[in-house]
Amino acid sequence: MNDRQIITFIKNRNEKGLSILYDIYAPVLNGIIISIVKSEVIAEEILQETFLKIWNNIGSYDEKKSSLFTWISRIARNTAIDHYRLSSFDIQRKLQPIDDNDVYKRSILLENTDKIDVTLILNHLELKYKVVLYTVYIEGYTQKEAAIKLKLPLGTVKTRIRIAIKKIREMMRNDEFYLLELLPLFSCIVVN
Repeated sequence: MNDRQIITFIKNRNEKGLSILYDIYAPVLNGIIISIVKSEVIAEEILQETFLKIWNNIGSYDEKKSSLFTWISRIARNTAIDHYRLSSFDIQRKLQPIDDNDVYKRSILLENTDKIDVTLILNHLELKYKVVLYTVYIEGYTQKEAAIKLKLPLGTVKTRIRIAIKKIREMMRNDEFYLLELLPLFSCIVVN
């Protein structure tokens, strides 16, 4: 039986065509797959998946573009590569260490995400920064209004806010605080 007859059988959903195709090409396709995944057991599973794809996608085969062997070997190769990449990703993900302390911090943070202890944060800053941040972000004054209220030049207010935000970011980077929700509070200021 030639390739055209096999294709006709498969297109007509005659399982005899798939059986013949398997008998002819399975050993070669299995060799291609083993060279990629390096496991005979996994290669057998991928070979079965390959023939299932051939069965389901026989309508997309065009003999003018390639021979039957080229088409099915590409399916086998691509299926093996997809499986290899997926298994490599799973292995990397499983080997990634989990820091118990980090998980604990995240769970506490996610427990009550609508509240931030701003007082705790401000208490770790010098008084001059604390007063400016409190006036602008807690009391709701604009930077210009805060400058008038605090009797400071506007440039000083802006500088203290910028420095305070840098200090808070440093605290967060150093794991003194794990408050990811704090950044949106200060998102209206660009710190270079």
